[in-house]
This record gives sequence, structure tokens and C-alpha cells, in this order.
Amino acid sequence: MNLARLGQLIRHTVLVIAFASGLADEVVYADQTWTIASDHPADTVAGRGVESFATALARQTGGALTGRIESRDMAAATDLVAEVLGDSVQVADVFAGTLASFDPIFELPTLPFMVNSVEESGRLACLAGPAYQRALSRAGLHLLFISPWPPTGLWTRQPVAAIGDIANLRVRTYDKSSAAVMRALGAHATTLPIRDVEWQLHVGGIDAVLSSGDGAVGRSLQADLSNFSAIYYAYPVSFVVMSQARYDVLPEKTRRELDEVAMNAGRAQWRSLPARIQANYAEMQRAGVVVNSTFDAELNMRLHKAGEARVREWLSRVSLGDAGIIKAFQNREAPAAQDSCPLDLIEVGGTIRG
Repeated sequence: MNLARLGQLIRHTVLVIAFASGLADEVVYADQTWTIASDHPADTVAGRGVESFATALARQTGGALTGRIESRDMAAATDLVAEVLGDSVQVADVFAGTLASFDPIFELPTLPFMVNSVEESGRLACLAGPAYQRALSRAGLHLLFISPWPPTGLWTRQPVAAIGDIANLRVRTYDKSSAAVMRALGAHATTLPIRDVEWQLHVGGIDAVLSSGDGAVGRSLQADLSNFSAIYYAYPVSFVVMSQARYDVLPEKTRRELDEVAMNAGRAQWRSLPARIQANYAEMQRAGVVVNSTFDAELNMRLHKAGEARVREWLSRVSLGDAGIIKAFQNREAPAAQDSCPLDLIEVGGTIRG
């Protein structure tokens, strides 16, 4: 059974029980503790995002709702979604690219070399927000906010400056799209969750990692990989979600409070991203990691050629509406409704790249 069907069944069951019991308008949400889960360490943008959300939720609701953060380092994204739908977890942060098997729209924020700055990342999220919401809703999920990640780079043992430096690398990638791009460059790509990376480095299964290396993840890579190529592969995002069924039976006042907390948490994530990127690079350099952003012309050309091929392949699989998001992005069109925007784009500062 796919996620959409499972989500529909669970949502229908919860709503039937709620309305049959007269709970839809009368549920008393007092002194409830929600489990809020992430499959990334606490000291990452995702971990900090759910922590600030939990803190604000308790404050906004006067303690009626509180959040207990749980790290699910050993959980797959689809497992987290199933837990949210089954209500053993009430809120979860899920990396967009790991949901690609459910709907190709979730590949959009990890398509290579389309986004060149924090501002562009935010603008793409604004344009794609309604499509993300629709796809998540089909799975029975309610989108609370979009949480951005720093740009993806390539961690290696030896410096990378030319195409020959990538050929034959055994690279950890994070989704099918990034694996296809790395293979097009001659690398041997393996898609792995971040929890498996450190062990694979130690046993020699991989010798390079495609990752932003944010926070605790970056620190875990520094001992084995002393070079970081800032290729700005993509600016990925996570979705902080809850069950649509649970959201629908919340009292109206609680929904309004939750919506406000989610909106503010999402905007805070985007506002803090430029400083987070700079802090990550500073941490790398303190640890002796060489950060390189200069590559020869052939490597730049090959990177972007492989990226363009991947974007064309994605466009061949999606609806005209989803394909139109890229066209609108490239034409610098404004979102149809400002309400769908995760932030005021002016706040992130125009052309900040990292």
C-alpha cells in the first residue's frame, strides 16, 4: 500500500472517530506532549529547527501543547512518515529528496545547479510551496513549514579541482538524482542515509561524501575527509509535517496558534541560513578542512552539463504544472499567493551565496 492510500485510510478513520464522539469542536488539548522527530542530529539546521518549533509551541499555547524531541538516526524517511500517519509521532522533519519515490515533486529542491543563492532557494520554495502542500496532503500529511539546508558540496580525502579528480571516486549521494549526476562525471555513486556514512568511511566503502556537512554532520566527516569542494550542487530543504487528520480535529484556536508557530519557525530558519553557512565554513577551516570554490573550466562545464541533463529528465516525468515551477523560477516570476511563501524574500538578503 502506498503512502497516499495509507494516509487516506488513517485520516478517514481518525475523522470518523472524532466526529462520532463529538470531538471535532470539543477536544480539550490541555497538557499534551507531542513527539517531534528528526532523522538528523540535533546540531543541524533540521535539529535546531524542530527544537525552536517545540519551544515556541509551548510558549504560544501556554503549555497546553509541548514537544518532546526525539532523534531517529536509524529511521528511514518513509518510516518517519508512517509513524506520523500512525500517530506514534506527532510532528517530523523529513528530508525532501527521500520522498522522491512517492512523488517526483520532492526531487525539485535537490535538482542540481539550479539555485545559486539563499535568495533563489527561498524563491523556489515560494513558487513550489503549493505543489509541495498538495503532494503531502495526498499522503495524509499537513505541511507546517519548509526548513532549508545549506548548499551541498563534495567532501573528499584529496583536493578536487579538475574532472579527473572526481572520476572513480566512491561517492555517497543522498538521492537518485545526485547519484545519476555523480555517475555522469565518472564517479561510483552510492545512495546512503547520513547515519551510515561514518561507518562506510571507516571501513573503506566510500571515499567521498556529497553533503552540506552542516553542524554535527560536518564534524563527523572532518576526521576522514580534509577537503570540501563548494560546488553549490543544490540548496535542499526538509518538510516539517504532521498528520492532516490530527490537524483537522484540533480546536480552531489551537490551529491558529499552531499555524503562527509554524510560520515563525519557518521564517526564522530561512533568516538564519546565511549565518549558518558562514559558521559551517569557519568550523571547517578551524578543523583544518580545505574549502575550495575554484575549479577548472572543464569541471564547471561537466558539472552543469550533467545537471542540465538531470533537470531535463525530471521535466519529462512531471506534470505541466510542476514543470511550470521551473519556468516561473527561471523567469523570476512572483508566487501566485504570498501566503505560500515561507518568508519575506527581502529578509534573506538578495544575492547571498554562502
